[in-house]
Amino acid sequence: MATITFNKFDLGIDHQKGAAVSDANRLIEMKNAHVTSGLATEKRPGLTKVATLESGTKGLFSANGKLNTFYCGSGTITHANTLFVANKLTSTTYPDVALKDVPYVDMFNGYFYVAATHTNGNTRHYYNGTEVTDANCPHSPICYKANSKMFSVGKEGDTVRFSKTADCTDWSATDDAGFLPTGLNSRGAREVKAIGMYQGKMCFLMRDGVQVWNVDPDPTAMSLESTIENVGSSFSRSLATVSGDLYFLSDYGFRSITTYNLTYQLGDVDIGTPIDDLVRPTIRARGEYNPLTVYFYGTGKYMCAIGKQVFVYSVSRTAKIAAWSRYELPVAVEAWAELEGVLYLRSGNDVYKLDEDSHQDNGEDYEVLIQIPYMNFKKPGMLKHIYGIDIDIDGDCYISVGTDARTYKGDFTVNNDCTITFDNSEEYFTDEVRVVGRSYAGGVLPVECVGTEFSFRFRCTNEKPFRLNALTIYYNELGVL
Repeated sequence: MATITFNKFDLGIDHQKGAAVSDANRLIEMKNAHVTSGLATEKRPGLTKVATLESGTKGLFSANGKLNTFYCGSGTITHANTLFVANKLTSTTYPDVALKDVPYVDMFNGYFYVAATHTNGNTRHYYNGTEVTDANCPHSPICYKANSKMFSVGKEGDTVRFSKTADCTDWSATDDAGFLPTGLNSRGAREVKAIGMYQGKMCFLMRDGVQVWNVDPDPTAMSLESTIENVGSSFSRSLATVSGDLYFLSDYGFRSITTYNLTYQLGDVDIGTPIDDLVRPTIRARGEYNPLTVYFYGTGKYMCAIGKQVFVYSVSRTAKIAAWSRYELPVAVEAWAELEGVLYLRSGNDVYKLDEDSHQDNGEDYEVLIQIPYMNFKKPGMLKHIYGIDIDIDGDCYISVGTDARTYKGDFTVNNDCTITFDNSEEYFTDEVRVVGRSYAGGVLPVECVGTEFSFRFRCTNEKPFRLNALTIYYNELGVL
């Protein structure tokens, strides 16, 4: 008799190796779950609807203890739910054109600075509810606040303009407002697609490069520090600062500035490579869905939503966790906002919260699916007879065992809403066995099969919490096949 125990799942989804040669702490699949600080896998919080907002507003931004939305046009909108405040934007250019999206919001001197896109496709900037009328304001959806200035991509994309210090409505002040010649310093694509901050320096991301600039209230003190080639982003709302690093979604997957600043080349040590094969088809299938990112610092998670698909990166330097998982939500994410430690998302006029006290999506069950790679128990080619297992879980789940890695193709389809459907064969999986709670003190669970390598799959579909802590396998060696 032999035994083997798996009790660490700290690397999450990792497809860099084949399913038959990957390490035990790297998973083939982790859907609607994430890695905890104790290196277990845990069911994600459910969605609870908070409100259905009055029609006509767009966006969601946390400020002044409220969740703020924005609208333009005649009339006044007031939200019945007092958690929300509707803010009117008065446009001189498009006074009667409603909003389609709100790509940027921040506070400047205590008031909202908003880049809002109207239904006619044009974007305008607003400060304190009034359109910025300076002729040099670029009115780009790509903006960033730094050093008491507003920065925004120029109309042609090959410059980044900045406002007067402490006055975001003045983009023409002599010796104070101006522009940075980003296109002049580009070796590839010239158009700036995103702006972020890395270690106190501004990063301007093109599709295939990054420029790192020193910025200052004094325009004469601004300078280009470095240029990083062969990595960039086309998705302005995918950037987030995480523990001093800058994470973003490139055309090829999730990347970070720190790794590239140290290596200056694409390598398999960067954050997104374990799930590149999932992310790239999702990018191609996104349609009109914008990748939208939030760093939920209360849980240490970088989360990027593309439609109903959310790629989740759990990060903890203390617990040495850097693990990818994915959530599949019942609604497409149009905006994120965090207020007082609670993460909210908007889909249409409905606003939901990720509710740690709920394990359903607005009253509906959702599936948690965890699958470990095919393990040969460090004895490849040797036939083994599994006659039982023990498991340590909170809650209950169904367990099945795959017995032939050759049947796992890794094929999947990205649907129109960006959810992912795997096309794996069920023929070589055992029938599911339902397990409730910890089994170690209650006798061996009768999960029996024969093979040379095995993949264990855990599925939870009820309204209860679920966490996988450990799995022990009992088997006999039958000899070389």
